[in-house]
Amino acid sequence: MSEPDFLPLRPGLRLEYEVRRAGEVRRLVVEHLADSGGAVLVRRAWTSAGGDVETDASRGESRADGVYLDGERVLPRPARPGAEWSRPPRSYKIDSLDGAAQTPAGTFAGCLRVRYLIAAGDGGAGERFYAPGVGLVREVCGDEADPFEVRLTAFRGAAEAAR
Repeated sequence: MSEPDFLPLRPGLRLEYEVRRAGEVRRLVVEHLADSGGAVLVRRAWTSAGGDVETDASRGESRADGVYLDGERVLPRPARPGAEWSRPPRSYKIDSLDGAAQTPAGTFAGCLRVRYLIAAGDGGAGERFYAPGVGLVREVCGDEADPFEVRLTAFRGAAEAAR
């Protein structure tokens, strides 16, 4: 049996999020587009409550040892509880493969639950939930300087997860 794809990179995938940060609610749309060499262009567009839009893009690649954005590993493979990696100032650890997350897009079971520390815990902590076949569905970040919450509101082009 193959491992669930907790962070799929698939052209046509579209994820919509509500982002609560600094008393503002923003909308984030993440779209996966075909790119050269088997990579996927991951385009993000944030829309503020006032309608201002900011965009950026990364080149995503799935490799045997993980999922990479612009050459940096963002999720290891295989996904195993206890696996650790870092992207300073954050250090990440897979907590479990059976997490559950409730979002406006539904309730997702069998999620990869990742906990992280910011500056070894001095700057705060957070957790992320990745649903199989969908990707990130929820994040709560307790960054002392900039706390935020991300919740999936809609998606398409992803394998239907347990909802």
